[in-house]
Amino acid sequence: MTVTPSTRNITKIFRQTTTDDRVAGLGWYATAREVAAALDPADPARAAAVLAVLSPRTSWPQNVKLAQDAYAGRKVGTLGANVRKAQALLAGADPEDIVTGAKVRAFWRTIVDPSDPRAVVIDRHAFDVACDQVTDDATRGRYLGRKGAYDELADLYRRAARIISRETGQTWTPAAVQAATWVYWRRERAAANHG
Repeated sequence: MTVTPSTRNITKIFRQTTTDDRVAGLGWYATAREVAAALDPADPARAAAVLAVLSPRTSWPQNVKLAQDAYAGRKVGTLGANVRKAQALLAGADPEDIVTGAKVRAFWRTIVDPSDPRAVVIDRHAFDVACDQVTDDATRGRYLGRKGAYDELADLYRRAARIISRETGQTWTPAAVQAATWVYWRRERAAANHG
């Protein structure tokens, strides 16, 4: 499968989003920040890191439950390496040393500061939006396995955010653009292709 990610694809998909998609996108990471603050009022950044390391291969509701279990000292039912990272964070390890992988680090940083223009979460739906096609794990893996590919995709979202901010007269962070298009894409495209 050949893919050609572009800023044009992201802005095209964004223009198809509904008002509700945009509201959800603008608030998604702020809501995630509230979840982190509720988990750990003394150190929301640590809770954001716990959420991030437990996030691979989980839905958001499951991710929150896993983090709640970790904070409560209950068994955390996910990948063992991720559980060990969460335990290390809860034991006081520095997130800079524990939170690894471009997507997981971006997720952590975006929860910590939803307005951070550098942090862009490129998950499978964000990748597919940038390509304007539903892809598969092998295609995404080949593309993202190239050195610098994650940053290239994040830059596409940064450019899209600048264009969308000019078009709408409202400030859109790359994370909010990613979240709004993610909401739309999951509903309209991913579900249609996998349902």
